[in-house]
Amino acid sequence: MSKPEKNPDEIRGGRNLVLLGVLSVLIALTTSLISLYIYHTSGDIYLDCSMPEADCPSAHSNSEENKTDNSYKFSDSGDITDKVLDEYLKEFNSASEKLRKVNTPFGEEPLSDESLGI
Repeated sequence: MSKPEKNPDEIRGGRNLVLLGVLSVLIALTTSLISLYIYHTSGDIYLDCSMPEADCPSAHSNSEENKTDNSYKFSDSGDITDKVLDEYLKEFNSASEKLRKVNTPFGEEPLSDESLGI
C-alpha cells in the first residue's frame, strides 16, 4: 500500500496559517511601539504623571505652588473634637481656595504646562 499524496494546497495552508500568525504579532508590536512613541513625544505622558499617585519624578516641578504639605494627616480613628475639626477645615479651605482661583475649570488653563508644573 502506498501513502496517499498530500494535496499541495494543504501543505501551503499550514504554512500560510503560521505566516498569518507571525505577521499579526509583528503588526501588533509595530503599532504598539508607534503609539507609545507618539504618546511620549506628544507630551501626553506628563498628563498621567501629574496625578498624585503617579511615580514620575521628572514630571513634577519643584515650584512652591506644586508642593503639598504632607505633614498634615487627619486621624483615621479617634474622637472628632473641635480642635481636630478646625484643623481639618483649615486644610480643606486652603485646598478649596486654590481650586477656586482657576478661572475656567473646563478650559485649557488647568492643563497648561505651567499649572501642571511641566
